[in-house]
Amino acid sequence: MSTLKISEAGTVQFPMVKHAVEIGWEPLAPEAAKEKRGGDAGMLFREELAAKLAAFNPWMSADAIRSVIETLDAIPPTIEGNRDMLAWLRGERQWYDEEEKRHRAVKIVDFENTSANSFHVTWEWTLKPLGRPKGNRADMMFVVNGVPVCIVEHKNPKDGDAIERAVKQIRRYELETPELLGSPQLFNVTHLLDYWYGVTWNANRRDMARWKQTREESYRFAVQAFFERTDFLRTLQHWILFYVQDSETRKSVLRQHQQRAINAIVDRCADPKKTRALVWHTQGSGKTFTLLTSARLILEDKEYFKNATVLLVVDRTELEGQLKGWVERLLGEMQKQDIATMRANTKAELQRLLDSDFRGLIVTMIHKFEEIRKNSCLRDNVYVFIDEAHRSVAKDLGTYLMAAVPNATIIGFTGTPIARNAQGEGTFKIFGTQDELGYLDKYSVAESIADETTLPIKHVMAPSEMAAPVDLLDKEFFDLAASEGITDIEELNKVLDRAVGLRTFLAADDRIENVAKFVAEHFKENVLPLHYKAFVVAVSREACAKYKRAFDKILPPEWTEAVYTENAADALDRPLVAKLQLSEEREEDVRLLFKKADRDPKILIVTDKLLTGYDAPLLYCMYLDKPMRDHVLLQAIARVNRPYVDAEGVQKRIGLVIDFVGVLRELKKALRFDSSDVSGVIEDLDVLMGDFKMKITKAATEYLDAGEGGSADERLEKIIYGKFLEPAVRKVFFEAYKEIENLWEILSPSPELRDHIKTFKGLAQLYAAVRNAYSDKVGFVADLAYKTRRLIEENATQTGLGRLTKSITFDVKTLESLKGKDGPDEGKVFNLVRGLQKEMDDDPSAAPVLNPLKDRADRILKDLESRKIDGLAAMDLLAALAAEKEAAMKSAKESGLSTRAFSVFWVLREDAALKESGISPMDLAKESEALLARFPNAVVNADEQRRLRAGLYRPLLALQKDERSRVVDVVVATLLAE
Repeated sequence: MSTLKISEAGTVQFPMVKHAVEIGWEPLAPEAAKEKRGGDAGMLFREELAAKLAAFNPWMSADAIRSVIETLDAIPPTIEGNRDMLAWLRGERQWYDEEEKRHRAVKIVDFENTSANSFHVTWEWTLKPLGRPKGNRADMMFVVNGVPVCIVEHKNPKDGDAIERAVKQIRRYELETPELLGSPQLFNVTHLLDYWYGVTWNANRRDMARWKQTREESYRFAVQAFFERTDFLRTLQHWILFYVQDSETRKSVLRQHQQRAINAIVDRCADPKKTRALVWHTQGSGKTFTLLTSARLILEDKEYFKNATVLLVVDRTELEGQLKGWVERLLGEMQKQDIATMRANTKAELQRLLDSDFRGLIVTMIHKFEEIRKNSCLRDNVYVFIDEAHRSVAKDLGTYLMAAVPNATIIGFTGTPIARNAQGEGTFKIFGTQDELGYLDKYSVAESIADETTLPIKHVMAPSEMAAPVDLLDKEFFDLAASEGITDIEELNKVLDRAVGLRTFLAADDRIENVAKFVAEHFKENVLPLHYKAFVVAVSREACAKYKRAFDKILPPEWTEAVYTENAADALDRPLVAKLQLSEEREEDVRLLFKKADRDPKILIVTDKLLTGYDAPLLYCMYLDKPMRDHVLLQAIARVNRPYVDAEGVQKRIGLVIDFVGVLRELKKALRFDSSDVSGVIEDLDVLMGDFKMKITKAATEYLDAGEGGSADERLEKIIYGKFLEPAVRKVFFEAYKEIENLWEILSPSPELRDHIKTFKGLAQLYAAVRNAYSDKVGFVADLAYKTRRLIEENATQTGLGRLTKSITFDVKTLESLKGKDGPDEGKVFNLVRGLQKEMDDDPSAAPVLNPLKDRADRILKDLESRKIDGLAAMDLLAALAAEKEAAMKSAKESGLSTRAFSVFWVLREDAALKESGISPMDLAKESEALLARFPNAVVNADEQRRLRAGLYRPLLALQKDERSRVVDVVVATLLAE
């Protein structure tokens, strides 16, 4: 076994190895790693793991260590199995100590002493489970104490869609070889320019985060920051979360802003001199995970925090919504770790827990503190985490809470900025006075959008005849709301109850019929083609019911559902409201189905429910027909800012709000916050139209001018093989086109786009043609977005595309015939190499013969792309390769061997060890064919594969043991190639 020396790391195709070695990871060559894991079917470095188990658990016998390793190896390759593996790594699993007759925690990783652990990095990690016809290969694997913990895919920096392709790849692993993901917890993607991190299992582009670094910091810095050994262990120990969403187990890794905030929170709780703090993280940035993880860390550290009490004070809506599954899972996990957990559902229960000196986690709601006795708990190791702090401590409830636990550390969490009014400033003084900036940690709207944690929101005004009169809106809403102060939906509804004229206008039957028609048409033209969904936010429950009735006349009834609160008096006072009221069971189903792209409903009509605490990434458009302002407005429109990537890799780029009321006409009036805090949170859609016109004009000038002369095909080829020969130039064009396409998808249909249809169609066709021309595969379908694809399909003939991507046989005869045909030599070269790839795809058994030729052909392409050679020279070089290929194929035919057996001869024909031992590669190939005939199911049958392998050792007895094993591996891999 040989490990790679540091000086050799530069020969590896992944600079990441070198960067990891510099911070203490030990490099391990693929063959050495394969030996450690016992072959292609294994995942664990068993000897390494056994040694660490013995060192960290001296009470364990050799049999116990063996049993633990077998248990780990048998963990099912599912997300639940992955969670179980993480629990083992974190020391949360136990084994029976025969001597002491008790169960004891098993330590696999020493989180307290980093240097006590082993850290290996290896590459080209091939996994081929026994009995499985197909295997897969990960680019890189990071291994701690013999257990794989992080899988890395390394993409070409010239490819513009590296992240999307890597996510698809990890999903393919999940389907084809889930064992490859059974143990690894983290999944990273890099292409030397950026570094992205996420988790294994149900991987999604939305869940991948870019490692943040300053412009001066390099790729090397990102790698070394992420894999710094102590911090990396901390990620394994604390930052990976499993949770339940929509009855499905999911997984996430906390992002940098969350980790930073949690560290600050735990430090504040450990500071005896400071007892207040504000954590201000914008809507949609994972505030819930931050809050719950902070609580868990404090409760797990019983020694430092003296067996503390954490009061988790959440909003009623949140507890019934997105927190529901989370809290249940959290309580179960904590109970397993010997942390007491209770839910105080009544004031009496909360009072009893405080009186009894309860230690552990108490989950409750702010209104349960009303009338709670003063000085109920005087300990100073009580930590109160208040979600939605801007409204939770309003009125007298904050006073009751602070009087009940006067010595507690109280930390407020909010997703909206400080309001510019007396109430807002007064509320936040409760939390922010002990920090110079007024908060402990802040993650702004602008940061969130830059990190792609959330999306920018654009708005557009609905037709003026549908909007509320400006004077009526000012008089009955803005003036009234200014004096009241609005922090939640209930307070908003109380204001609107008094705005009789405005409410009557908005809920009038004829107006609702007109708005419904407009929404239906807009949805069908703008939202449905993108495969997204929408909210209609009505002024009241009655208006919701009226909208549902109106939509059912013009849209399929299953497309829409109205979701609103129930009132016992509805049956008599509001019969339509009562009639359309959903049952609890149906509402639960609707909440889940709305999040699924292929299921109805497509539009939810709401007024009070789902405007906070409901996370549906598919939600793209909000038709706003309810007056709102400040916190309530920000929280409501934030429903559309969640990132989303569909099954075809198409990304949601913005959230859209169509304003039927007019509240967004004057943003300063609607959002009374410091302008810097809400800068970029919502902008007029006209901004995008201006951006589109500028970008498409520039692109047309740069890319669509093919000059004069020649046929349409010839002009297209001139552009493709003249302008786009270099990969860097193609990448710039692809990125420029995708920006334009994204804007088209958002803005169309629009009369302002009429004059740009021809230009955009030309760019889209050029994009598809370039992608096809330089694709590895014949028949590649360019990744056009939905509305664009429809536009192109309306004019199905794509000029010149068929000629660009012909399926050409790679042989001497074809090559000679091409030399006399019209068209650029560069195009012929790419078609020939594509033909060679197709031949390998169609007959994998020929790959060992053709692969060396394909590698050399790829090098010719690279020289052509970098303009080291011209098209004519490349044709000459390919002619030599074609001649070699024909000679090989002729030899194969004359040998009388099957393609697979001949491939054995071809791969080993110049093998030095066989020559030195006098072993004939042709005789070995014939013996291999005979053995394959005896064991025809070796590719899927583990026993037949073992017997095939054993049969190969006899003709190789003249070789040294190591060489014999190497040659057997080569022969088996060649014979059983997929």
